[in-house]
Formats: sequence, C-alpha cells, structure tokens
Amino acid sequence: MIRFTKKETKTKRGKMAKLTAWLVTILGVLLLLPLIGVNQLGTATEGYLAWLIAIGVLAIGIGKLARNYKLGNKRK
Repeated sequence: MIRFTKKETKTKRGKMAKLTAWLVTILGVLLLLPLIGVNQLGTATEGYLAWLIAIGVLAIGIGKLARNYKLGNKRK
C-alpha cells in the first residue's frame, strides 16, 4: 500500500479540485451556448429549465474556481 505525506495529499486534492472546477465551468458554458444562439451543438433541454440548469452549473463552476484560486473566501 502506498502512503502519501500530508503535503502530497493536499497537493493532489488541490489539483483535482481545480480540474473539476474547470470542467464544471466549461460544462456550464457549453450548456449556455445553445441558449444564446449557437445552434451547432443542439440543446439538452428547452425553455426556462434549460436556462436554470445552464446558469446553475456555470455559477457552481465559477464558485469552485474562486474558492480554489482564493479569489473569494479563504478556506482552511
């Protein structure tokens, strides 16, 4: 069994958190593009639900990015 030091574990968690934050943000942008007129991608849903999902995913992604890059609250 491989054991990592605290510093190595924290570094790996930080990298993974940043990666998931970027992926969620990109997903939010991709969900928003068809709603603002880029029709080549198609849409997942229609109407108000599509806007709610796209803006919600984008907000979560931006929040994760802000937290991981320490733009917002400092987390211990």
